[in-house]
Amino acid sequence: MLRSKNKAQTALEMMFIASIILIGIALVVPSYFEENKDMTVVSYVRASASRACDYLNMGVLTDDPRYSPLNSALETLNGLNPNLRVLKIETSQINDTITITVVLTTPYSAINNETLASAVENFIVRDLNMTTNLILSNGTLFYGDTAVNIAVRVEG
Repeated sequence: MLRSKNKAQTALEMMFIASIILIGIALVVPSYFEENKDMTVVSYVRASASRACDYLNMGVLTDDPRYSPLNSALETLNGLNPNLRVLKIETSQINDTITITVVLTTPYSAINNETLASAVENFIVRDLNMTTNLILSNGTLFYGDTAVNIAVRVEG
C-alpha cells in the first residue's frame, strides 16, 4: 500500500512540474511571435527600400513594371547619381497598426526630396505587395490582421 502511495505522489509532482512548464510556454511564446511579426515587416521594408535606392543610384531606366513608380523620379534626376542610401528606419505601433518611416539620405540638396520620397514610398508599397505576403487592400498594406503604413523621408 505504501508503495502505490509513493507512486501516486510522484505522478502528482510530475504533473505539477509539467503544468508549470506548459504555463510558462503559454505566456512566453505569443509575445515572441508578436515581436517576430514586427521584425519580419521591418526587414521586408528595409529590403524594398534598398532595392529602390539601388535602382535610382544605377540610373538606368527599365520597363519592368515593378520599377515603374521610380521611373519618373529617375528621369528628373537627369543622369545625376543621387547616392541614396537608407539612413534609418523608425517604427511605431498603435493597436493593430504599424507605421514604418524610412529615412533616406543623399548628399545633394538640388534634388526634389518630396518627389523622390513619394516615388520611393509608392515603390515600396507595390514591391511589398508583389514580392512578400503583405496584402494591399484599399490602399493599405496588411500583414495578417495588422495594418502597415509606410512613410518615406529624404534628407539631403
